[in-house]
Amino acid sequence: MSRLDALVERLLRLERPLLVALDVDGTISPIARDPDKAEIPSETLAILAALSQAPGTELALVTGRDLHSLRRMERLEGIWRAVEHGGVVLGPNEEVRERSLSEPQRSALERFKEWADAHAHDAFIEYKPQAIAVHVRAIAMHDPERAERLMDEADTLAQRLGLHVRRGKALREAEVVPNDKGRALQEILERSRARSVLFMGDDLTDFPAIELAAEHGVGVFVQSPEQRGAPSRSAVVLDGLDEVVAVLRGLLEGIRD
Repeated sequence: MSRLDALVERLLRLERPLLVALDVDGTISPIARDPDKAEIPSETLAILAALSQAPGTELALVTGRDLHSLRRMERLEGIWRAVEHGGVVLGPNEEVRERSLSEPQRSALERFKEWADAHAHDAFIEYKPQAIAVHVRAIAMHDPERAERLMDEADTLAQRLGLHVRRGKALREAEVVPNDKGRALQEILERSRARSVLFMGDDLTDFPAIELAAEHGVGVFVQSPEQRGAPSRSAVVLDGLDEVVAVLRGLLEGIRD
């Protein structure tokens, strides 16, 4: 039996309902230099759609993207969504409630935006309701020193402004409120009344959710050339998106059988 078949068998033995929770970029969608151009492959979307309707299964997407950005990539029905690194958790058919910022929070975020627009104009800047993310992957490909310098500057400014700093692969994000994918996954686990959970993710920002899933089922780290260190020995390691799709396909087939 291959290690992927063994993982599928392990997942099929987990208590139902099973919560299948997935990061998006780098896990089910290939990393793109421009995040606005990233797509979830049609084959993967078909598997996800089928899993969302499979008996004894709940499906969740847990991402750093905001809701508008995520919905551009998928039009799935009946799933859970945690966006903005868990800042917003939505059950099936739930809509985002309006959120407001205090004047100091709005001012701090605006000052960070001014810096990003002026000094990181060649980066991909992602503007979210309560955060601003600076993606430097495209810069790092031809000028890694500048990419590191931008991330260091973003760190320093965000901290000086009293914003929370989120560090990811080729990413620095300034948040008004610190969010955590682990806490978001815990909320979905409780609200969905799932008895066990599978979570797959590929970045530093996924580590809390991977570790939580390992306690209640299976936590999977999807390694890449950019990030190869799993969060703990309890994490299962997969080599890239093809293995993720193979496991999800095997899980779906096993559930149907």
